[in-house]
Parts: sequence; C-alpha cells; structure tokens
Amino acid sequence: MFYNKPGKDYFLFPSRITGVKRQWLAIRALAHCRERVRIRFAGEPDSPGQQTECANIVRELKVSDRIEWLGMVSEEHKRDLYANCLGVIFPPVDEDYGYVTLEAMLSSKPVITCSDSGGPLEFVMHGKNGLVADPNPESLARAMDALWIDRRCAAYLGAAGRARYEDLHISWANVVEKLLC
Repeated sequence: MFYNKPGKDYFLFPSRITGVKRQWLAIRALAHCRERVRIRFAGEPDSPGQQTECANIVRELKVSDRIEWLGMVSEEHKRDLYANCLGVIFPPVDEDYGYVTLEAMLSSKPVITCSDSGGPLEFVMHGKNGLVADPNPESLARAMDALWIDRRCAAYLGAAGRARYEDLHISWANVVEKLLC
C-alpha cells in the first residue's frame, strides 16, 4: 500500500534505465538547476551501455554529489522512497500508460513530466497536481527548482494528485465492469 510522509530533500526517478525513459534528461537538467536539487534513481538498466551513458553524463556535468543510483529496489523500499520524496520525475518519450504516475499520485507526490511524455499527461495537469515541462534540460530544471523552493506547493500538488486519482475510480473492478458493458 502506498502512503505519504513529508517530503525530504530528493526527487525520485523510479524506472528502468533506458533511453526512452530519459534519465539522461534529468541528469542534464541538474546542471541547469539553481538549487542543489538531488535525484534518487531506482531501477535496473536495460543494458550495461545505458548505465555507462548516464555515468558519462554525470561525470561530464560534475553532478555526482547530487545523484544516487539505487538499482533495483524491493516493493517495500520503493513505497518508502515514494512516501519520503519531494516529488517524482517521470519524463519518458510517449509512454503508453505510466504506472509511475499512478504510484506517485497514490503517494500524494507531484509528478514532473514532459509535454511529449504521452500517458502521464492523461493524469498530470500542469499547476494543478504536477508540472509539465518542455522536453529540454532547462525547462525540466525550472520545474524541479520550483518544487524544491516551494515545498508547500509540492505538498499541495501531491495532495491534489491523490484526489484526482480517487476521482478517477481506478480499480480492477471498475475496469472489468467497463469491459463487460
């Protein structure tokens, strides 16, 4: 069961490490942040090359002190990471659905996504329950800085995300009922 605690000093980026999930975009955004934003990445790479590519960008931009690579985490640890983060970064390219978005909403955490991210845009409404950035490092950095600076806004957007989730009545029972009608 997902739950919420006051946000600590990190954003969570929970996803397998691959080009279409765009961890590289979040890393590049860190170099443009005015604040000392930190990100915890949870997930395994699709291939060793993906992790190497990210590590090279981290070295190039000198942001290693603001990133933590957690690898694969247990479900319990994942729920704890969601509960304690300030917000969730999820900027994939044309994602089909995005469980990450729903898990963040269940944890009452705002989601930062991109205008070309696909599925997450069905749930995230800019300035109402999360932030939608343009798919470039500068825009993503502005969104991260905004929530880093205004923790009350982050908490408000997260609570609004949880309310939106509840309003959507997302459940297997509801899905089955709609499929059978």
